[in-house]
Order: sequence, then C-alpha cells, then structure tokens
Amino acid sequence: MLEIHEIPVTPFVQNCTLWVCSESGRAVVCDCGEAGPVLARVAELGVEVEAIVATHGHLDHIAGTAELQQALGVPFHFPPEDDFWRLGLQQQAQTFGMPAPEIPQPDAALEHGMEFQLGEHRLEVRHCPGHTPGHVVFFHAAGEQLVAGDVIFQGSIGRTDFPRGSFPQLERSIREQVYTLPGPTRIHCGHGPTTTVGHESATNPFVRPA
Repeated sequence: MLEIHEIPVTPFVQNCTLWVCSESGRAVVCDCGEAGPVLARVAELGVEVEAIVATHGHLDHIAGTAELQQALGVPFHFPPEDDFWRLGLQQQAQTFGMPAPEIPQPDAALEHGMEFQLGEHRLEVRHCPGHTPGHVVFFHAAGEQLVAGDVIFQGSIGRTDFPRGSFPQLERSIREQVYTLPGPTRIHCGHGPTTTVGHESATNPFVRPA
C-alpha cells in the first residue's frame, strides 16, 4: 500500500507529503518547505527516504529542501520550467521577511508523462501549469490518490496572479489533468484539507468541468 502522510510546515501551513511504500519501508518527500518537521516524522515512522520531489518552486514548497538533502543525502527532482522561482528563492524569503534559505540544486527533471517509482508503486507525473508554469502533480492510479500541490484545493484553486501565472492555463490543467481522473480519487492539497475529484468537479465554484 502507498501511504501518504501530510506534514504541515512553514507559517503558510503548507502540506508537505511523505509517501511511504508500506511493503518496503521506503519513502519520498514531496514539497519540503521546512526540514525539521519532516525529519521528525521520518524518524517517527522509521522509513528510509530515497528522494525528494517538488510540485513547483514557491518558497513554502522548497525552502527546506537543501537542508533535507544535506541531512539525508538523497536526490532532488524538480520541474525545470519553475527554475526562475527556485533560483529566486532567497528573494521570495526576503519579500516575506523570512531568513534566506539555501537554494536546492536539482539532480533530475520532472516531466509530463514520466513515471516515478517508489518501492512497489508507480506515480504518474502530470504537468499542470497555471499557478506556476512548471507545476506538476503526482497521480497514484492503483490507490486513486493525487498529490496536487497548489493546483486545486477544497472549494478553491491556486492563485494565478504571481509572475507567469495564468488562469486560462490553470483552468485547462484542472479540466484535463484533474477532472478526468476517477471521481473517488483523493486529492492531497498543498493547503487545507483533502478532497476528492468527484466533489470538486461537482462543486468547485472556480473551475467547472468542460
């Protein structure tokens, strides 16, 4: 079974997710905005982290990544279209009056259609631009689970007023890459509670199915 643990991090209360293959005890960290709480949960569960991934390059999703890389010695996978956000990480922190974190260096690119393997489980990478140009989500078909970052939330969607954001792109991403998934698919959102594809496609006031 693929377990997905949500770990609230940073003052923005971002949901970092820890993916655990229960068969092998191996794990992947997604969207590490702050390393301390993630390292604590890894130790609590006794799992072996083999990689770090990010849905996009905003501060609250990657600020703790370099520290986590150094602590665990594992590779970092990142969508290259968001490099301008990653490289501007310290400026992002300055904007919010936060300490400047070290900029993480990716070891591999995340591209649409590729599969990410974790133990016995495969997750499909889907490109969902709009909130940021490089934003990706991760779909676990066997378990009907989606790690959605800031594409869609319970009753809401990601902001599109940041540099290179686009509501038409985000609307298309949600319609084509989220609402086409099975209705029971559980959505792990970057902020707020989990929801399902069926609930959002039926009730989300910002993006309706095509």
